[in-house]
Amino acid sequence: MAAPDLQAALTGARLVEEAGSLLTLGEQPERMVAHAFERLAELVPYDLATVLLREGDALRVTHAFGPLATPQLTEVLIPVRGNLRLQNALKPRSRPATFEEDDPGLDTFHGLLEMPHGHSCLVAPLRSQGETFGLMTLDAMVCRQYPESVLHHVGVFASLLALGLKQAEHLGRLAERERTLAEEVSYFREVQRRDVLQEPLRAESPAMRAILDQVGQVAGTAATVLITGETGTGKEKVAQTLHHLSTRREKPFIKVNCSALPATLIESELFGHVKGAFSGAVAARKGRFELADGGTLFLDEIGDLPLDLQPKLLRAIQEREIDPLGSEKSRRVDVRLLAATHQDLRKAVAEGRFRQDLFYRLSVFPIHIPPLRERPGDITDLAEAFLERFARENRRPTIQLPPAVRTQLEAYAWPGNVRELHNVLERAAILSAGRELRLPPGALPTPEARTASLLSWEAQERSYLEGLLRHTGGKIAGATGAAALAELPASTLLSRLEKLGLRPKDFRQS
Repeated sequence: MAAPDLQAALTGARLVEEAGSLLTLGEQPERMVAHAFERLAELVPYDLATVLLREGDALRVTHAFGPLATPQLTEVLIPVRGNLRLQNALKPRSRPATFEEDDPGLDTFHGLLEMPHGHSCLVAPLRSQGETFGLMTLDAMVCRQYPESVLHHVGVFASLLALGLKQAEHLGRLAERERTLAEEVSYFREVQRRDVLQEPLRAESPAMRAILDQVGQVAGTAATVLITGETGTGKEKVAQTLHHLSTRREKPFIKVNCSALPATLIESELFGHVKGAFSGAVAARKGRFELADGGTLFLDEIGDLPLDLQPKLLRAIQEREIDPLGSEKSRRVDVRLLAATHQDLRKAVAEGRFRQDLFYRLSVFPIHIPPLRERPGDITDLAEAFLERFARENRRPTIQLPPAVRTQLEAYAWPGNVRELHNVLERAAILSAGRELRLPPGALPTPEARTASLLSWEAQERSYLEGLLRHTGGKIAGATGAAALAELPASTLLSRLEKLGLRPKDFRQS
């Protein structure tokens, strides 16, 4: 190989090596392209270097460098239709080539730049995943002849440039998506905070005023809070209020219902797992503790947490460390823990169903929410607040609460507490045609009806399960089985059937 050819080959090889900087993720696209063309000028001197990207049936000039580059040139649209030179350059299997004066078609910048007769133009396709999405052009005011080796190096350079441009495009989309998601998260957190704080826990009764005082005292601390009370009293509302009044309000509020998760999955849900930790763990997954890092983790129905998992939860609370399933390395977490239960945990401790040390660790600051029947003075305010929200969400005029209905609501014992109150009010609001609330017949059962309903619970459950087994032909598991239809774990359903003396085989069709 002659010395000049060797030198050209070495220069081209060095160019290709340096062009690897195109893939630098931290560099802005404009600077990336400018640096790339600076390197390219060492191999192919030019007066104008451009990047043209496809936009429908045209090419848009997105980057221009060199003495002939002008601000007006950038963003120019160059039609492709009817220009054989550009059409040939954009073909799927096209290679870097030079345009000759007698080639069919117009010069790339015809009508835009005055180029002398005999100037040279080198063009290379920009491709990604087999698609030609643009061109790279190099124009010189003098006629130049480019050997095959230079065309080869320009082709490699164009491939790296295409990769860098696509990478920058994808990173831009990711950055925009991340910005959009951050705005959405901020918006929904603000909406949630507004909803929680604009409709606070009603505190007309002395009992609820005392609870709100407790909430205000403990909200700004890192103390673990145990919220107790009957089902439907508003324990989650208290937990949300504690979070939104705390310094962690900008961080996640993650809820886990311990009674809704199968015992076989709850450890993975809480602490996460690594890939291959168990059958079906095809990828690593963060647990709720990690998702709540920096924020608040609310463990609802903590009394249903399996006994064998309670030591691991205790360690996570005390040491602020978790051990994902299958991992040999602990992970630090910064989580403020709130827990709630309708159960008597002291009784559960005495019966050996709940660890005493975990109970003491959870009940650093206990808050007990009394049932609605013990605070009838809150019923009217709760009802009016709900009706206002119902009207707002459904774009209806505000529904008034007449005195007679108010008396009925305050006289009822509300075994389902605030949740039952809201359900009754929602149905009544839907059925009320005028501006005043009307309770439909049977909305508030009489004491006799409630007693009959309680006494007939087992009979109702038996009737339901018998109908379910008849429908599935005694099939328990699977997507069409009785367990899936009842939204229960198969083991729980089988336990209930055994308690009622029902055998699935008796319902199988012969």
